[in-house]
Amino acid sequence: MPKLIITADDCGLTEGINQTVYDLHQQGYISAASVMTNFPAHCHALELYRGCPDLDLGIHLSLTDGHPVTAHGVHHPHLLNEDFSFRSNLSLYIRSHFFSAGTVNWIRQELNAQLRRFTDLGIQPRHISTHHHFHAIPLLRRIVHELAERYAVDWVRSHDFRASVSAHNFLLRRQRELRHAKFTMPDYVSAIQACMSLSVEDYCARIARLTGAVEIIAHPSPAQDADFPSDMHYGTRQRYAETQYLIRVIDRLRELGIAT
Repeated sequence: MPKLIITADDCGLTEGINQTVYDLHQQGYISAASVMTNFPAHCHALELYRGCPDLDLGIHLSLTDGHPVTAHGVHHPHLLNEDFSFRSNLSLYIRSHFFSAGTVNWIRQELNAQLRRFTDLGIQPRHISTHHHFHAIPLLRRIVHELAERYAVDWVRSHDFRASVSAHNFLLRRQRELRHAKFTMPDYVSAIQACMSLSVEDYCARIARLTGAVEIIAHPSPAQDADFPSDMHYGTRQRYAETQYLIRVIDRLRELGIAT
């Protein structure tokens, strides 16, 4: 029987998202919240969640949406648009093959600065995840794992795409453990966003067959959110539909006797 972690990604994007995640946690549908600290609503998220002792509160590091939290300084065209906003996830995956030593050092400083927005408020992050799963890139994964050790987090999101439970992954395998790491990783990861073509019954059956730790990822949102950034490709309507799907999934998993 699997042990579930139900994570809400993109917390800190808007106060409406923060509140929705808080409400879902209070109702037992969310067990972990991953906060993007490079968006203005991150302070609202951290203050709201710090009063939730049972919520696994961690950081959702970003290099593909929003703006960096470090001073602009030197422009890094492989990472940033002319207005100093981050380039897209596709751009990051392609351009990562050409990063200079200076760009890699800047990334390390930027991600560290995003984490410090937790510790500057006296909050210990318990986990690390990455926006658009950028730590699947080996170069960036090394930086993320280095920071995980430095900040003594409990766990880091699985990076192997083959450990992803989705509608189209037919080569599913358990995430391999890292030798000598001081943090753990879930054995499997499953993004609700990539599974909504499945019926709730089919999806839950796939989860129920697994053993070990399984992280289910959702992007909760209210039905309407006036503060939602207009340049985000995955909008409020899709996120709200995902939220409703998540609720049905968790209700069904409870019926199957799988604890959340």
